Amino acid sequence: MYGAQEAQEARNSNRLLAIRLETNTSCNLHCRYCYAQSGEDSVKIADFNALKRIISEAKELGIKSVVVIGGGEPTLYPNFRELIAYIDSLGIVPMIFSNTVLMTEELAEFLYGHNASVMGKLDSLKPEVQDYLAGREGAFEDIKTGLENLIKAGFSNPAEPGKLRLGISFVSNKMNLEEIEEIWHFCRQNNIFPNMEILTPTGRANDELEDKLLTADEIKKYKLRLLDIDRKYYGYDWLPYTPITASGCLQHLYSLYINIEGNVRPCAPTKLDEHPALRINGGYPYNVNRMSLKEIYNSELFTYVRNIDRVLEGRCGNCENIGECIGCRGYAYSVGINNGIDPLKALRMECQQCFK
Repeated sequence: MYGAQEAQEARNSNRLLAIRLETNTSCNLHCRYCYAQSGEDSVKIADFNALKRIISEAKELGIKSVVVIGGGEPTLYPNFRELIAYIDSLGIVPMIFSNTVLMTEELAEFLYGHNASVMGKLDSLKPEVQDYLAGREGAFEDIKTGLENLIKAGFSNPAEPGKLRLGISFVSNKMNLEEIEEIWHFCRQNNIFPNMEILTPTGRANDELEDKLLTADEIKKYKLRLLDIDRKYYGYDWLPYTPITASGCLQHLYSLYINIEGNVRPCAPTKLDEHPALRINGGYPYNVNRMSLKEIYNSELFTYVRNIDRVLEGRCGNCENIGECIGCRGYAYSVGINNGIDPLKALRMECQQCFK
């Protein structure tokens, strides 16, 4: 994550700070909220040399980190260790999103030695709830063991305050709403970044968790309670309206997401490549196999994307906090598209989660 000042400065100087890469669509879980609908039956694998080329092009645009987000579970990628070592060799921080099921002590030590940061998963402290959300029996115990191995390797020992290398991703919904405070305390007490996301109506969630979406009142209540906890016990203060709790999400200003097909998006749930209105001659042109990353970054579409804060509508457009919060563009886009709204208009709609 990059703060508001760094994100704004990067955008204003035409610098890319991060890319998010899908490496494979295979996954050893079947999460019911997966935006990519990954699973064991999905076998798409990115070419390693193509990934190195993309990273090299991104380095020329100024990136500081590469988020290896898999699309599925990235530790299943055949060249996973080579990829992490390559990113590290360029002086770029590797950031891995993993369900930690395959996180052995040895792998955790390897990642620690290559300057990686890791975002794990923990949707519930109740085995039956975690197993249900992950779509596999026994997932809770495997996830727990993987997180323990990361902690043992030193990931919860930051070099200095605020420089955390371990996070836990937590998708808040009606099934785990009552556990949020307990997980929050666990993260804060162990120097773990609590990546509290809100269930988004895209991918598999549309079919399997539609009735588990939180209301605006439920989101407001838990965010204000967590803010109170942080102020009282941990000395943190933050804006409660941002889409990721205790942290703004300004990805659209400084980051690009590249899926397994090479299609470029602003972020994972902002699936511009799937919308027919953005196709030319039947295909989505903003693909790293058809255009250079620099050409895509400087295109009219992605120039519009990284300046989205200047054209936001409704409450977002008039908000005094727009310098550090642009709402969740992925959620706004998903809701807009589901309601038949034009993709560019959907992208600038007011945040659907904000309770301000």
